[in-house]
Amino acid sequence: MLANLKKAVIVVYREENAEDFQQIARRVKRLDSSLGVAMVPEFLTSKMVPPEFLQLPLLVIYLCNPPETEFAIAAKIAVKEMSKIEEYEHFKRNNLPCLPIERFRWGMELDPKIYGDWVVLKPEHIQSTGKDVNMVSTKLIPTLTIQNFPEEHLIRQDSYLVQNFIKCGETPTHFRVTVFLNEVLFSSRARSKLSYPKTDSSLMLNTTVASNMRENRSTQLFQDEEINNFARMVANAFPQNPLLGIDILKDDLTGKLYVLEVNLGGNTWHFSSLIGEGYRFDLGGRNAMVRQYNAWDKAASALVRKTHELAK
Repeated sequence: MLANLKKAVIVVYREENAEDFQQIARRVKRLDSSLGVAMVPEFLTSKMVPPEFLQLPLLVIYLCNPPETEFAIAAKIAVKEMSKIEEYEHFKRNNLPCLPIERFRWGMELDPKIYGDWVVLKPEHIQSTGKDVNMVSTKLIPTLTIQNFPEEHLIRQDSYLVQNFIKCGETPTHFRVTVFLNEVLFSSRARSKLSYPKTDSSLMLNTTVASNMRENRSTQLFQDEEINNFARMVANAFPQNPLLGIDILKDDLTGKLYVLEVNLGGNTWHFSSLIGEGYRFDLGGRNAMVRQYNAWDKAASALVRKTHELAK
């Protein structure tokens, strides 16, 4: 059997994802018996690689941070986190529809021709909670002071970003599409249960407009081919990143889609991730997520395709 191997692939995954990747490995072997496949949790050294793999064209895919020092690998793709500003710059370079964003500074003035009448203030580093993401009138931005914000507001703990606001549905709504090697594995829609805040500035700074604040949202698996195709287009702009959790907005007035974030750090395998436990529950559980698009079959096909493409 080993003599029949032509190429090999190793996937390095987060430890909590072990069962998922063993399922995928079995499917890869059934799809293409000429490929050697190994799934390794967390960390990879040369001693962990099957010796016969080192004699073959080999692709290594890191879904967690690769080691700073590693053995020679002919082909490698790996997760690599970007800041929100770096993501935006990458979107612009690749002509992806996106919303203007920059770091918030006290006293700054924004061009309404770029930002429109309303903007969103959101934390730069504290992620995933949706807390203290606020809608603010563009003309009020230069007048804001720390005293305008509640004592427990995250702007007192984190640097902030300011971004163009668009209305997305009757209540704040966004879509998440998880893409692995350019295959959509699952997709969802999150809708806030809270209305957009009224124009009173003090109320606005106390009301989040994020649709990912779990206690105030409704989340379900959601399938839309236009959104999935858009997500694949976004993923094409990140060929060295194997796993993306792509957040997408749809303008309520024009129907145009915008990429908001792509979450490149690797902790978006929410079939089994620790951070995604609540999200997974809201979507109906792991099995429901897998069944949506036959995720394990999709992932296995993607691994076969990518190994033949990159392992030379």
